[in-house]
Parts: sequence; C-alpha cells; structure tokens
Amino acid sequence: MGMIALIRSIQSRIGLGVLLAGLFLPLLQPVSAQIRTGIPTIAEADSLFSIGLAHFRAGNNEAARTVFEQVLDGFTDNASTSTARIMAAKAAYRDKDYISARAFLSAYVSDFPTSSYLQDARELDSMALAASRQQSLPPVRLGILLSLSEEDRVPSQALFNGIRLAVDEHNLRDGARPVIMMFRNIEGDPNVAADAVSDLSRAGADIIIGTMYSEEAIAAAERADEEEVIFIAPLATDERVSSGRRYAFQANPSMTARGEAMARFAVNGLRLTRLGVFTVADERRIGERLSDGFIQTASELGAEINLIQLLPSESAWFDLPVNMPADTLDLVDAIYVPMATRDAPALAGAILGTFDRFRKNVRLLGNNAWHDLPQKAHASRYTMSYSNDFLPDLSSNDFLRFAWTYFDLNGSDVDRLGLSGFDVTRFALEAASREDSRALWDVLRNMPEYQGYGLRIHFDGGNVNRAFYYHRYRDGALTLLR
Repeated sequence: MGMIALIRSIQSRIGLGVLLAGLFLPLLQPVSAQIRTGIPTIAEADSLFSIGLAHFRAGNNEAARTVFEQVLDGFTDNASTSTARIMAAKAAYRDKDYISARAFLSAYVSDFPTSSYLQDARELDSMALAASRQQSLPPVRLGILLSLSEEDRVPSQALFNGIRLAVDEHNLRDGARPVIMMFRNIEGDPNVAADAVSDLSRAGADIIIGTMYSEEAIAAAERADEEEVIFIAPLATDERVSSGRRYAFQANPSMTARGEAMARFAVNGLRLTRLGVFTVADERRIGERLSDGFIQTASELGAEINLIQLLPSESAWFDLPVNMPADTLDLVDAIYVPMATRDAPALAGAILGTFDRFRKNVRLLGNNAWHDLPQKAHASRYTMSYSNDFLPDLSSNDFLRFAWTYFDLNGSDVDRLGLSGFDVTRFALEAASREDSRALWDVLRNMPEYQGYGLRIHFDGGNVNRAFYYHRYRDGALTLLR
C-alpha cells in the first residue's frame, strides 16, 4: 500500500481533517468581560473592535491592525481599549513587524494593571523581542550538494524536496532567521563534490547538506574540514565520513555506531551479560562492522562475549547445526545476528530455522534489516529485539499534513529520501537558529535529541547520529520498546 493510500485509510478511521491552525487563537472573550469599574463601554467602539477581530480571524492582519488603532485613537478609557492594544500588537507580530508589536505593548502593564491579558502581553513582548533579534541576523546560507546525473536525478529530487519543504517551513515561522538555499550539481563525482564544498564555502555557506553516497560524502567531508564549514551527510554510513573530523557529521548512523547502540541497549536496557555474535561475511563488510561495534561496546560495558561466528556465506546458516554442537549455546543468553542482505525475509527464515534445530532457549538481537518481517510468530519464539534508524509516525497529524504537502509538491508518496532531507534540514536549521555563543559545530554536537517525522537525531557530543528506535517481536506481534 502506498503511503498516501495508507494515510487515506488512517484518515478514514480517525476522521482527520487537514486544518491549519493560526499562530494565535483569537481573543474569544466578549469585550464586556474586560469592563472594569469606572471604564465605560461605548457601542461604537465595541462595534469597531468586532470588525477588527473579524479581520484578525480571517488573517487580514493589516486591516485588523488599522481598525484596532482606530479604537485606540478614538476611544480612550473604554472597555475595548486594553483588548484593542494587545490585538493590534498581535496583528503587527503576525505581519513580522516586531518593533511595532513591542511599541503597542511598551506601557501595557502600567496602563492596564488589572487586565486579564497581562500574561499574554508579557509573553507576546518576549516573543517579539526574540523574533526581532533573529530578524536582524544575516540569513542562514544553506548549501546543497546533489547529483543531477541521469541515474541520480530521481533520488536527488526526492531528497531535495524534503530539504526544500524544511526550508519553506522554517522561513514561514515568525521571527525565524531567513534561509537562502545554494545548490551545486556534483555530477556523481567525489572530486566535483569536494570542489563544490570549497565553492560554497567561498560563497559564505553556513551549513552544507547532501550527497547520495558515501564516497561523495567522504570527499566532501574532508574538504569541509579543510574549509572549516559544516557538512552534514543525510545518507552516508561509512565511518570515514566523520571519523576524526570536527566539521563533518553523519545523520545516518555508521555501521559501527549501529552495533554500538545495540550493545548498549542489550547490556543497559535488557540487562544481558553473556553474549554471542553470528554474522555473515559480505563484500562491503557491513556485518563485520556492525559486529565489531557491538563486541567492543558490550565488552567495555562489562558483558562477556563468549561466542563469535563469522560465516563465509548466507548458505552456511543451514550447515551451522552440523558444524557446531548445540551445547555451545549454553554459554550465552543472547546472540547478535545482524543481517546485510538483499532478501531479509529469506535470510531471516534461514536464521530462525537454524536456531529451531538447535532446540535451545536463546534470545536473538538484530539490526534494522529485521524490521517488520512476515515471520512475526517465528521471531517471537526468540524474543527477537533490534535497533532501527527510521520509523515514520503514521499516527501523527503533523506527519500526515507533511505527507500531503510532499505529495502536492512532487506528485508521489514521500519516501525515506524525502523524510531524511526534511528531518536533517529541520534539525540543522534549529541548531543554526539557536542563540548560542558556541561554534556551530559544537552546537550541533550538543543539541537535544530531535524527534522528526522519520528520524531521531542526537549526536550525543560526537559527529555521528546515535539516536535509534528499538523494537521487539513477542507473542506474534511487533512492538516499539522505545
């Protein structure tokens, strides 16, 4: 089922209407609620105020502000005056005229000490002050590196659409520091990617996001460190992208980081102390890199690694019960079995069938290749638990609205590329917009965990994303543990 079709199904169940809320809820109290002793109500002022409120509710901010100012100029010491003052300030704020908004509020507390909107006035003044500071800053210059070669054009467009929607959302926020996008076509060539980083650095880029593949990202990251400009790779998983670097970041966790995260979860979360690792050798050494991270971190946390099996091929799973005594599994409470395969359901079936033949009660641990497989009941026999780096929140109204916006822009369902582009860009712009005296690379390293539409991002003091979802198969069902 496509994502848009799935969204329609969800909407039919929850009755979701795509309703866009305004920045402020309009003041719903009647003016009579603001009457204070000695302040008369005047029908003309009340009528004029109602016209202004109608404009405000309709989003006609300039017209609303004009009418509220007429109330303030023509009717002093009236029940409408205090409300018209704060509403004029809100209309000015909506129009990003923060200086005028603060001018309306400058004497509000002293002029209306008994108003029920004192707290509203204080909060709005604080927001306007922060927004005016952001507005006075130079724009964030966001560099984008993508390949427009024939084979890369479609995935690059999907990633770019996510980036663009994050920028559009950011620029629509009141008080947001504006963002300017600067695109460079890297033509699928690592050398071109490196030169594009230098070009963007000379053009004043604050942050550079992009490349589809690790080799391009490695070249871009090396040049970014030389140029001292932030580079964030949204997709690359090769450790060389960020290892030993200050300015290069990986939003997609490296294979080693994935193994490390699962080890921490096994030892600290599941309280497992006797562990084993079974993995298959593959050309890209994905299984080995996952296993190396798991073994090293589990050992550092005090767990015993009592069993390690590096199988020469996927077919070796079928011969394992013949070559290894079943009693060997008595040495462990759980075994990490990461998969690096093009056919996860088939390999998972082979692995689970192999452990059936051992007839031992052992828990299995895995990587994201185990996510949402058809063998839920079978995996439940071994309480298979695994880490996962990507999980769209289909129950979130915000996500559903985003998916529709993406569909309207691109004419297709949003996929992992689009969500990664959006989440990584939104996270980066939040970091760039913070009032912080530290260098931006230091801010990125120490940002609080970001919960996006598909990704969690937390660099946890380093340059590799270490935020994951954790799942478990149990009682024939897949559940999210955290």
